[in-house]
Amino acid sequence: MHHKMSDFILAIHDASMYLSPVEFHRWTLKEFRRHIDFDFAIWGAGNGQSRELHMATMLDQVDTFFDTWEAVKHVDDYADLVIGNTGKTWSIEQLPEFRHSRAYSEHWGLYHARQLISTMEVDPRTGLHIFVTLARENTGHSFAAQDMAIKNLVTQHLFLAARHNEMHSLRASQVPAAFIDRRGLVHAALPEFIALMAGEWGKQAGQVLPEAVAQALWQQGQYRHGRLRLNAERLHNRLLVRAGVSPPVQLSVREEQIAWLYANGASHKQVAKQLDISPTTVRTHLARIYQKLDITDKGSLAIWLKENS
Repeated sequence: MHHKMSDFILAIHDASMYLSPVEFHRWTLKEFRRHIDFDFAIWGAGNGQSRELHMATMLDQVDTFFDTWEAVKHVDDYADLVIGNTGKTWSIEQLPEFRHSRAYSEHWGLYHARQLISTMEVDPRTGLHIFVTLARENTGHSFAAQDMAIKNLVTQHLFLAARHNEMHSLRASQVPAAFIDRRGLVHAALPEFIALMAGEWGKQAGQVLPEAVAQALWQQGQYRHGRLRLNAERLHNRLLVRAGVSPPVQLSVREEQIAWLYANGASHKQVAKQLDISPTTVRTHLARIYQKLDITDKGSLAIWLKENS
């Protein structure tokens, strides 16, 4: 067994260097089955106190699995056991009465999760509780002590390899980048990304993006703030966010004169009269200014002038 486990652990660390995070999660769960028999598996992360799920990868289970957990998540004795005792592998067999509980009848039992083993740890960066759970549908087919020992050993390496996998994937972007979830929580980030976020919105933004920013990234796939540009690509239940800074835009003296007058409420004719040029020339200059600044309205022009004066 020792030789096979060593090979498996080496394979996990090796795979972390070339698979994307989504592929790495699925590949690892599938490979786990070579060493421990199970019917379905979950690899997730959530807030241990509020029981809010931030992300989860399912193998041979429906993506809506946690919908029914919402109503019972605060009365789930098995979750209490695993969350309250991180760093160890726990079995449903350690709670003899659990199959008679509300959490079992209204959630776990609905998915025939009659045997469970789970290992959890707290992510040092995000504070999230990360877990891997394996389930069997046959009540009589309980996980053996050897299964739990294998699970405990392998999962420790798995969590470490997952962190390396995320950072390796981000470096491959060759730009400041991060993985964020729906709540804007930064799961992993390159130092350059953290520095940019902190520079725009303060130190906290290196850990959790402002709500409006996260919302725009999930809904529109991009966000702009001054010269900062954020673009998002959805990868399962997280976003890969890439950041960049636009080079500074310079307006000529004449463009600046026209921009200020127009932004302060003067019409094309009034600007033309004050500067002793034709209204057509004013329109031409404004079109060029809008193009330079990548804006489309007077309000955006006023904001740019204020931020760059």
